[in-house]
Amino acid sequence: MTELLLAADPVLHLLAAVGYLLAFVFLLLQTRFGFKVGKVAMWVGVFALAVHLAGMIARWVALDHVPVVTMYDNLSWYALATAAIGSYLMVYRPSLSQIGLALYPAAFATLVWGLYTGPRVENLPPTFSGIWFIMHIAFYYVSFGASVAALGASVLCLVWKRLKPDVMERMGDLEQLDRFAYRYVGITFAFWGFGMLTGAVWAFSAWGRYWAWDPIETWSLVTWLILGLYLHLRRFYAWKGAKTAWLYLLSFAFVLISLFASSLFFDTLHAVYFQ
Repeated sequence: MTELLLAADPVLHLLAAVGYLLAFVFLLLQTRFGFKVGKVAMWVGVFALAVHLAGMIARWVALDHVPVVTMYDNLSWYALATAAIGSYLMVYRPSLSQIGLALYPAAFATLVWGLYTGPRVENLPPTFSGIWFIMHIAFYYVSFGASVAALGASVLCLVWKRLKPDVMERMGDLEQLDRFAYRYVGITFAFWGFGMLTGAVWAFSAWGRYWAWDPIETWSLVTWLILGLYLHLRRFYAWKGAKTAWLYLLSFAFVLISLFASSLFFDTLHAVYFQ
């Protein structure tokens, strides 16, 4: 049974990746060319999300522990959180479904990257246990999905005025996109902060220290402060529109460095588990 589940896992992940790509294509056809395929995009995205979740459950059952040890595991969770927000918007916020133009490609790319690294099996390290660890990683998964959603809204804000009137109408209201970006940066900031806090508590139980200026810890703190700067400028200095969109693009670069590049290019304790 275990071997069957482990064999089914990458197949389900591959099917989910194809589904995310198709959802993006249908959504692009609707938004750019006006084809009436919004419902198709929605159901394809929801189906791909369900298949993806089934793959993660199969891996979870086969490994007999939460799959969070390898790069494959973590990239899959990041993709799942991103696609979940895309499906939520498609189903419950159709006026903002065009943000899926960023969410579904991100889910696809992240999942394909995970498949490229390979679904190898690793034992769960003794330190990977307890509610604080689960909360720590879950908060960062949600943060990533929310950050991609804010990125999509920010990019749409930047290109909105350059679009043809019919495409502009299908893209949605500019003010609504700007407010959405603001709110989802707020979600990213909050969950990122909770991720650092619960990570510090977990680190104390695992290694006897709350903070050690590990490269990932340092980059994570810098990213959180930059996100806070974005929110501060919007809340107290009434920044909005293009200049906040450009500021968020810079902030998102730090998100990518913190979550991915730092563990690949820096000598960090976290790199031991995420290769």
